[in-house]
Amino acid sequence: MAPDEDDADSHAPVFFVSYAQFTTQHLEVQEPNQYVMEFFDELSGNVSQLLGRRTGEYPGFLDRTLVGGQRWTRELFLAAATCQVFVPLVSPGLLRSEWCAMEWDVFSRRKIVRRKGAGPVSESGILPVAWIHTEPDELPSVVSDIQIFSPVGLPDQAFARQYLEDGLFGLRQLGQNVVYRAVVWRLAQRIVQIYRTHRVVPLAPVPTGTDGLTNVFANQQEVA
Repeated sequence: MAPDEDDADSHAPVFFVSYAQFTTQHLEVQEPNQYVMEFFDELSGNVSQLLGRRTGEYPGFLDRTLVGGQRWTRELFLAAATCQVFVPLVSPGLLRSEWCAMEWDVFSRRKIVRRKGAGPVSESGILPVAWIHTEPDELPSVVSDIQIFSPVGLPDQAFARQYLEDGLFGLRQLGQNVVYRAVVWRLAQRIVQIYRTHRVVPLAPVPTGTDGLTNVFANQQEVA
């Protein structure tokens, strides 16, 4: 274990990916969800490489259940209450999802402790990622108050603009795999940077149900 991981729970996920599951009323549409799974696998591989973890050990958490109404599990609650970096995949669907809003609520209730390093890397531990382009005026303030992840130091200055305009899902749809993979690598580096410089205190007790959790997206939209 690296020295900077000594005060972190070795069993807790490094990061938690929150996303809007895509379904229709009568038919599950697998491809958009499959893109999320593939993104998670690639991001996990990159983070594992950066942290020197063994192949096959997932450093992150992703809810892979696709049945509406059965999403809240003990494993999901525990991951949201103990992970160190919260990664919401911002899209219009995410902002309509009560599940995603409550996942955000669980993480945001936790206290952030800066551990070491010169200057803060993240004041919230929340790292929103552009998944599908969403107009700024559609974002509730709880989301807009935190800057969307924007990669720096990419091989081409246009890469970051393409990512912010189309989102990672859009890059996949357009076949922009070089841009996509470069952004995912920079995202992994940012996650590891936050992980190594901050400690997010676990939420205790760990929620066992949704009672008391808030749809933070709806509340912020009503205020606006």
